[in-house]
Amino acid sequence: MNTRLIRLRRSLFGFVSLFLSHLFLIFIVLLLIAGLYLGTKTKSLLAQFGLSNLSLVSFIKSPAKTLATTDGRTNFLIMGIRGQGADSPDLTDTMLVVSYSHKDKTATLISIPRDLWVNSLKTKINSVYHYGQFKDSKGGGIKLTQSAISETLGLPIHYSAVVDFSFFKKAIDLVGGIDINVTTAFTDTQFPIPGMEKALPIASRFETISFSAGWQHLDGDLALKFVRSRHAEGEEGTDIARDRRQQQVIAALKQKLSTPKFFMSRDNLAKLYTLIQENTDTNITEKLYPSLLRLAVDTMRQPIREVVISYLPDEAGFAILDNPPVSTIYLNQWVLVARDNNWMALAQYIQNKLSGAQ
Repeated sequence: MNTRLIRLRRSLFGFVSLFLSHLFLIFIVLLLIAGLYLGTKTKSLLAQFGLSNLSLVSFIKSPAKTLATTDGRTNFLIMGIRGQGADSPDLTDTMLVVSYSHKDKTATLISIPRDLWVNSLKTKINSVYHYGQFKDSKGGGIKLTQSAISETLGLPIHYSAVVDFSFFKKAIDLVGGIDINVTTAFTDTQFPIPGMEKALPIASRFETISFSAGWQHLDGDLALKFVRSRHAEGEEGTDIARDRRQQQVIAALKQKLSTPKFFMSRDNLAKLYTLIQENTDTNITEKLYPSLLRLAVDTMRQPIREVVISYLPDEAGFAILDNPPVSTIYLNQWVLVARDNNWMALAQYIQNKLSGAQ
């Protein structure tokens, strides 16, 4: 059973992380593809997006010459937050590191458990961005989270991007909705209503949502409910089912964004760019866009590797994390820590995985 769960978790993390980490890069690729068809209109199109100062000639340069690196690698941290209208909007539900090797031109995706304990901050890692934003709303969340990743995993983070999950709702509406094959019908009688978290009576805080089996056309609002539902009876109420539904929605959205009908429209591209700008917090500057594009193109030629950090055994039967007994040390929370509390060993484990050592 553990092996099955590991494989399923690896598959889900891999797909979600691949899309999140390349979402902005995919857009730049589509922009340039559209430019091939628009010919002389490309310059005005770039100007419309405020990118007229980009030197696309720098695309030819090696990304290693323009991007920050450590030991030949550039590490990107990708975080997905719940966004406005959700309970705890600044909590990071998804955290991934994309580690790019300039020598091999390969990317490795490292999924970070949201329950990982950060000793110096006395909190789980999925709360760090929230505390950083509370202290300094202008970049504090990214800075504090990068520091926490370095502390716990020994990975220097060079660039970060935070994606508000409300982006997916808006993007789905932009493409005219998506078609999803609901494999198992389910009903959730306790789906939280945004803005009603403290309403009385308690029953008024929730609504009932239902999805029938078979193909369904979902707008942005329904799609978000489809992936966020967590109180259905049976298997559909589990996190595994929720992750599977998220995978379906992301795949359907990616398919719609990739159609010629969408990316051949200047209006669609302009609206998508605006959505990305409004729903993404990043410390990646405009001048790095050509290098990121080059990196994305190089990565597409190579297989994407994955590293899953878990308290469950890996393929070799080894678990690098522990789930210690609930205690006041961890504020009576369910947390994950380095095995035997050896954080240096955890950092070395990740380095071994990155280098291909067993």
